[in-house]
Amino acid sequence: MNAAEVDVRTTGHPEPRVAFVTQWYAPEPTSTPVWVARSLARRGLRPEVLTGVPNYPTGRVHPGYSAWRRRTERHEGLRVHRTPLFPSHDHSALRRIANYASWAASSAAFGAPLLRSADVALVYATPATAAAAGMAARLRWGVPYVLMVMDVWPDSVFATGFLTDGLARRVAEPPLAWFTRQTYRWADHVTATSAGMRDALVSRGVPAERVSVVHNWTDEKVMRPSEPDPTLRARLGLTDEFVLMYGGNHGAAQNLGVAIRAMHELRDLPDAHLVLVGDGIDKPALRALATELGLRTVHFLDPVALERMPAVMAAADLHLVSLADQELFRFTLPSKVQSIMACGQPVLTCAPGDSARVVRAAGAGFGVPPDDPVALAGAIRQAAALPRARLREMGEAGRTYYLAELGEEVNAGRLAELVRRAAGHRRTRSGGAR
Repeated sequence: MNAAEVDVRTTGHPEPRVAFVTQWYAPEPTSTPVWVARSLARRGLRPEVLTGVPNYPTGRVHPGYSAWRRRTERHEGLRVHRTPLFPSHDHSALRRIANYASWAASSAAFGAPLLRSADVALVYATPATAAAAGMAARLRWGVPYVLMVMDVWPDSVFATGFLTDGLARRVAEPPLAWFTRQTYRWADHVTATSAGMRDALVSRGVPAERVSVVHNWTDEKVMRPSEPDPTLRARLGLTDEFVLMYGGNHGAAQNLGVAIRAMHELRDLPDAHLVLVGDGIDKPALRALATELGLRTVHFLDPVALERMPAVMAAADLHLVSLADQELFRFTLPSKVQSIMACGQPVLTCAPGDSARVVRAAGAGFGVPPDDPVALAGAIRQAAALPRARLREMGEAGRTYYLAELGEEVNAGRLAELVRRAAGHRRTRSGGAR
């Protein structure tokens, strides 16, 4: 007997049908939406995914897909509906706008059959334009939506190197701010990924009773303590040296140049190394900076499959979380914080706001102000001088905190309850089960 059959017996109607709206989904390397859909299904809800043609992070359409063709497929047992978009993910503001706007329009139009039949829509709102489908469904058929705010617009647009100043920003900011306010106003409920983000949303006019903190969790079956990859250090020509590792996107938001400049401050400490794992539009510039500074202690590795990351991470001594010194990032908790802590690894934050607060509350590592290579170098020096056993204790403290505050059990349960409640509001208005 499945979860929906149990619910029919006890409440008289099946669990809600959920249209999960997200511009990015597997096979794109954006794991959080997959975890959200999977967790909803495990809790008895009935999600179907409305997403775009995969083209992230390169902006090139993945093999086997066409940018302008709809298709329906299955991923891990869930039905996935893909609608067309203009593929792009580069430095061009116009092409990025075309990417966001094209999928906003196509998801609202071609996603209509799924949206109309749903009891509730759950919108993974990065970019914020993904909310267009949920707003259209609410307007046309009265389908409520829960808005998962992953980054606050328009702040995040200007913090990531697009429309940063001048006439373009002055023209773009008012309509983006207006649109974002409407996405909040029309939502049945709004979730924030951190306490700081919740405070920011309330300060912008979202009623406090309609905003809840739902932390992003990680894939706990994969991201867990692991034995180190025995080949990683050998490939880099390292043995017992101290290794600070960063894994993830190499973009403007991550401001990884500060870490390379910090390593330049540590020229007298040749046994301290920085390993950058991943890819992104700033990677060529970061390589060039390391070469210009003559740093043999900075290493670049290609992206690693998620399943291999815990072992790769375990081969390092400390893990870096870096964010640019932007107001937006004072209320941003990047998902790599949860991943590092779930793996029982210690953390060094070079970031403002919530990232540093969580690591400090957990006793899971170190924190320095953003964009300060001298302070970052000092923290690396301090960590490198500690016994490895002390660093492992920090990692264990982080994992304990993760399971209690940031993990799937707590946060997926909270999200599922918000989705059920929103669906119940529609059923109440429509006079019962549909």
